Amino acid sequence: MSSPRFTSRHSVKAAVLAAALGLAASDASAQVFKDAALNALYSAERLAELDQLALKRLAAHADDAQAVLATALVAMISNDSARREAAIQRAEHCLQQAPQAAPCHYALGSVLGIQAMSQGAMKMLSSVGRVKSALVKALELEPQWYTARSAVVDFYLLVPGLAGGSPKKAADIARAAERPEQARALEARVALKEERFDAAVALLADVKPGADTAVADDLQALWISAGIGLLGKGQREQARAVFQRLSKDRPDQAAGPYGLARVETEAGAWAEAVALLERSAQLKGAERLPVDYRLGIALQGLGRSDAARAAYQRFIAGGRGSRNALDDAKKRLTQLG
Repeated sequence: MSSPRFTSRHSVKAAVLAAALGLAASDASAQVFKDAALNALYSAERLAELDQLALKRLAAHADDAQAVLATALVAMISNDSARREAAIQRAEHCLQQAPQAAPCHYALGSVLGIQAMSQGAMKMLSSVGRVKSALVKALELEPQWYTARSAVVDFYLLVPGLAGGSPKKAADIARAAERPEQARALEARVALKEERFDAAVALLADVKPGADTAVADDLQALWISAGIGLLGKGQREQARAVFQRLSKDRPDQAAGPYGLARVETEAGAWAEAVALLERSAQLKGAERLPVDYRLGIALQGLGRSDAARAAYQRFIAGGRGSRNALDDAKKRLTQLG
């Protein structure tokens, strides 16, 4: 799921139950999948092939926990309620046959959380207990699995206190990680939630993921959150430094240039923002970012109304952005005529 934290990955201020979006990828404790074939497809972002292979395996063995997890991750990334419902049913069926399958508990909690979130506040509140139970069980069964620990940390951070949320619980779960790089990354997430951005940056700078690609992928999302958080506090140059580092560390990823474009947009440097967004659109992960929305704003700032209109139309048609972004894009499109 990802991560997804960014688009509000971060989209989370309304995602009371989107605690399962701690997606990452590859040692067995540092990957989503223990299955090499599924993990290879997931890491390469070949999601259609991942889904097809998983469904083929489930047709033969409905309790194939790794395949259940694969269809759940695809469902989480999709904008398809029916697909999410099918993923929930597969997870439930898996747990009937294999109640100790951590991937199936994780799949159930994660997809149920997103599905409930999409159905409104009452559905979210009524599903909190079940989401928590599933995610916590996944972590209990496989405490070394970073993906499960990440989801539980997110759950406690995102759920209101009256529903069981607690930054202290989240911090305790983070510090209990078996590896120091995992603990620091998750502690940084807690700091970000509490808007202690300088502390988060210091923690992130000290994370050396090495071969732990799950942490490496999560690290990218956390750096993004730190940069956007700093930008929101008016600390533009600190945010710029964060996104420059991200661009250097992950030059193949869209997030660095996207973040730098946000900095340039705040400075009113529209042409620079357009160039960065056009570059971002060509890199990995661009489909998970509201690139066209931000591009429309920058083009509008340059007075390029036709190009801005086209960018907003692409963004709205994709339907992947946060509700606020989609509403704003529609409003701007109307203003452009």
